Amino acid sequence: MASTIPLEELKKHSKNVYEAIMIVAKRARQLNDDQKRLIEQETGYDSSLDSINDDDQDDESSETAEERQAHPVKYLKLPKPTTLALEEMLSGKLTHEYAEKPSEGEAKK
Repeated sequence: MASTIPLEELKKHSKNVYEAIMIVAKRARQLNDDQKRLIEQETGYDSSLDSINDDDQDDESSETAEERQAHPVKYLKLPKPTTLALEEMLSGKLTHEYAEKPSEGEAKK
């Protein structure tokens, strides 16, 4: 069940709420990528084959797609990346740093 989080809690971990949300979103994308790799390892599913257009497929790749559909589906129950990232921030496990700004001399080069 979803619960609301007071905005003051997010402000404690960053300069403002917008910044906190951006930090959580970036961490959630990282966690999502990790989970995607885990799913591909566990199930043997290659998501890169999904982006191939039908016109670009040759006979071998279309057979691969048909074979993938014939296999039974294996499901993994994983926590939502956004929830994990938000919990990390609220517990103080998530930290962030700003990239160094180039000096004026370097920026003009």
